Amino acid sequence: MRILVVEDNKAVSLIICRIIEELEHEYVLAADGEAALRLFRQREVDLLILDVELPALDGFSVAREVRNEDQSIPILFISGNSSEAYQQQSLDAGGDALMAKPIRPSELRRWLEGYLAKASQA
Repeated sequence: MRILVVEDNKAVSLIICRIIEELEHEYVLAADGEAALRLFRQREVDLLILDVELPALDGFSVAREVRNEDQSIPILFISGNSSEAYQQQSLDAGGDALMAKPIRPSELRRWLEGYLAKASQA
């Protein structure tokens, strides 16, 4: 699988990308929303891990654009804000789940393994 990781914090993106590599999948990395949309349109992507607070174009806006073009791609939002209102905003923008920062590697690994297991059965 190819996973588009959209995160402007280098330390967080390093953690996410390392986990993806350990699970033997590919990643494409974007540091802002505009770059994410360009990469999404240029490459085949199976999953989107998307920070909400991004420079240039926020994650909710990116997700809405992606949803206009592809209704089925899973979107995992990551954010420092995990309030109920924010979770609802992430769902309204087309996200499938919201994971709170700081990212816990074990939690992200479990989520990805669960998603990847479901995808391989489909």
